[in-house]
Amino acid sequence: MKYSILEDPRYKHIAKPKSILFQIFSFIFDLYANSVLTFYSPVKVIGRENIPKNEPFIFVSNHNSHMDIAILAYSTRMGYEKFGFLAAKDYWFDNNFRRRFFKNLINLIPISRKPNPESLDLDDTMTLSKAFMDLGNNIIIFPEGSRGEVGKIQRFRKGAVKFSIGLDVPILPAAIMGAEKAWPKGEKFIKPFPITVKVLPKMNPPKNCSTKVAYNKALSKVTKELETKIKKAVKDLETTNLELL
Repeated sequence: MKYSILEDPRYKHIAKPKSILFQIFSFIFDLYANSVLTFYSPVKVIGRENIPKNEPFIFVSNHNSHMDIAILAYSTRMGYEKFGFLAAKDYWFDNNFRRRFFKNLINLIPISRKPNPESLDLDDTMTLSKAFMDLGNNIIIFPEGSRGEVGKIQRFRKGAVKFSIGLDVPILPAAIMGAEKAWPKGEKFIKPFPITVKVLPKMNPPKNCSTKVAYNKALSKVTKELETKIKKAVKDLETTNLELL
């Protein structure tokens, strides 16, 4: 019988309902995050009607702050428990203590960033992601890869579109404005600053990607479209904010 990545003891919890401990932590985190994002750094959500109700999705946005994950989860009203994040296998999963501790605090899905004999291939990560999403969950991906400089959006990578095609789920684009000032890169504490999230209509995965040429063409095309839409949404939010001043 062919070995399944879902049988690996390091990862099999990803495909199972969450433990009571995880649910308790999620409740506490949601209570804290909702308080901060309602009263201290209030979040205004535009386009909440675009959030899919009965299908999993890949949530994608610009990325300038540690707050972005909590902000996106908050904007959906689904709760922190319903979102997972791709995480470096060598850091989060190869260390036994770190893996066992954080599996009860955050939904992490391993992805390899360094090729070596112990690396996961992309199909393994896709399999784990599908099993996680089959439980009614969603995944957050930041196409910039890391937090950029304040006010600047870095070139988008193709990972979000790869997962959209591979998992056959839509991308839900969003633009975040204000988080870079509420909790900027390098700062230790959150500041009271209003935040706006604009959720855009979903983008269904491209079809007709059966050949390598068609697949690569779709990857480039859709990634560029995604980057353009989010950049425009951020600019629109900035323009609206200036008009209100």
